[in-house]
Amino acid sequence: MELCKLFGVSLRIHPTLLVVLAFYGVLGFAAQALLIFSLVLGHELAHLLTARVYGFKVVGLELFPFGGAAYCDDLFEGRKIEESMMALAGPAFNIALLFAAQILRWQGIWTSELADNFVRYNLWLAAFNLLPVLPLDGGRALRALCVEGFGFVRTTKFLAWAGKGLGVISALYGVLLWSKGQFAEGSLTFIVLGGFFWLSGNKEISVAHITFLRQLTRKKEELIKKGLMRSKWLTVQRNTPLVRIVEEFTPDRYTLVTLPKEDKGLEKILTETDVLEGMLREGIRFPVGKLLTKE
Repeated sequence: MELCKLFGVSLRIHPTLLVVLAFYGVLGFAAQALLIFSLVLGHELAHLLTARVYGFKVVGLELFPFGGAAYCDDLFEGRKIEESMMALAGPAFNIALLFAAQILRWQGIWTSELADNFVRYNLWLAAFNLLPVLPLDGGRALRALCVEGFGFVRTTKFLAWAGKGLGVISALYGVLLWSKGQFAEGSLTFIVLGGFFWLSGNKEISVAHITFLRQLTRKKEELIKKGLMRSKWLTVQRNTPLVRIVEEFTPDRYTLVTLPKEDKGLEKILTETDVLEGMLREGIRFPVGKLLTKE
């Protein structure tokens, strides 16, 4: 649901956040619900400002329970520095607020129940979002660091499935609390979070290949524009399917593929463009060695 436009950015609220806020309101915790919403919004604005520092154009923000997602015209997913810094900006914002509020409490300047809740909620927002699963910030930072070694699609799928697993655990815990009559202790929140993790994990997996192909297209444009790009070498067997090679490509490096000869020399060097065009022309399971016979 679109709420408004802020600094030219469309601000949307995910239905799961509305459920959590309504749950707190029904239980008489309207002030706490408003505080959580404000902190989540500030958390996402930290992501937005960091994205703009790196020159990305943010077109939308969607708020979820205890976090959210920024949508950019430019592709930042998988870029080691950019995505990790953007992801960590949100938790860093909450940690900064936490320490500022805690100092005021230690000095006896702010000692109300609101101060206690302010510290507690910022702690949970930071800790929760740093969990190393998608779609949380910790998962995005970990993906950015692991993409070069494991590939974008494989890393995304692994972290998304980890998030779905966490969702199952969260939902089961919520059901357990409910069965013990502890509905007010947050059982519905845990169940909603479980559903959120499961649906978001499915979304991350379904769009991984699309996002990856968009990255490769943009990478070629950047190479032409800049005239240079860091590269990496990948040595493969002749019977390796093209899709297996493509999944090893990374957003910020141009890949050169080599095929070894039987006498241990290098038979041929294929560029990333050669492999991509071959996959689109021949299919994803086409052996890379057969590309040489078609030249």
